[in-house]
Amino acid sequence: MISSIEVKNFKCFDYLRLPLSKLTILAGGNAAGKSTVIQALLLADATIREKSDSVDASEALGVAVGGPKALISQNRTESSEGDFQFHIQWDEKEATFVYRIDRLVSLKLSYGQSGNPQESQLFYLNAERMGPRISYPAGTDEEILSNGANAAFLIDRADMQRRKVPNCLALSGENSKFSIQVENWMNAILGDINFSISTDYVKAITDIRYGNEIAEEPVLPTMTGFGISYILSVVTAGLWCASLQNASLLIENPEAHLHPAAQSRMGKFLECLADAGVQVIAETHSEHIIDGARIQAARMEQTDDILVYFFARETEGIRVSKIDVDKNGELSEWPKGFFDQKGQDLRDLFELRRKHAGR
Repeated sequence: MISSIEVKNFKCFDYLRLPLSKLTILAGGNAAGKSTVIQALLLADATIREKSDSVDASEALGVAVGGPKALISQNRTESSEGDFQFHIQWDEKEATFVYRIDRLVSLKLSYGQSGNPQESQLFYLNAERMGPRISYPAGTDEEILSNGANAAFLIDRADMQRRKVPNCLALSGENSKFSIQVENWMNAILGDINFSISTDYVKAITDIRYGNEIAEEPVLPTMTGFGISYILSVVTAGLWCASLQNASLLIENPEAHLHPAAQSRMGKFLECLADAGVQVIAETHSEHIIDGARIQAARMEQTDDILVYFFARETEGIRVSKIDVDKNGELSEWPKGFFDQKGQDLRDLFELRRKHAGR
């Protein structure tokens, strides 16, 4: 497990150190640095696996970086050690990664690495996941694509391999097929969902059809809402990671296209993954994700294993507040701007009522 990350002169941070837990939730305003933490972990992971003497930033992050100077903090502190750097601690190992911009090859970063990095299995789902399609890509690589496009194929592959999830995540018999466990968790989060999957290895596509108790015939994903397709990749990736050892899952916006009730249940699912041994780092704009996760952690008496960070932009820079969860699921603090919009809106409505009542 990654126990902490330290960032120097990277993007919006001249310096940041975050202890991480089994479930770490990053919340806060737009452009406040949450994705920067995710990208630092992705770049470090790509560096660990890199065989050459430089790493391609756009390839590592899965986005078009543009000029590499965009990766350097505009408020950078002077350092003789490269343009920016990370220091990562695992349970028993630690390593420092120092990056230098290659001015001749714009997207290549030369790097130096010291210490003893731990080669863990890190997977990533970004916010722009693949929505409903008639069919989905299939392939022999057993990787979780960052847009979740091959989730249906991984389910089919897992059934062929007789891949199992930990007993603590099994919502039906522990010997049930992987696909049954995915279906059960989708039911637990969304309610009344079933599916069938088939893969054409010649065409390299996987077909999935959805149904429910009242549907006479299963339908194409394009005839369903975006929430079903988006949740499929999250549940599949989570259970796939749970079938491995020392896996970490980074997720952006797990709440996307979900009703608030389903968002809360998704938060509970993420906490269950963490309890099953998957390190989960989630970036979210949903208070319901946090509420569901802390409720589940309190029920399982595992609140020491969940951390919430709130990122806020201020005139002097970005403030990061660490929020703990006590044994009752209560948050240790509620910083200004931390999901307080509902209260503000209710106060505005109350003032409007008073104004109109006075006429």
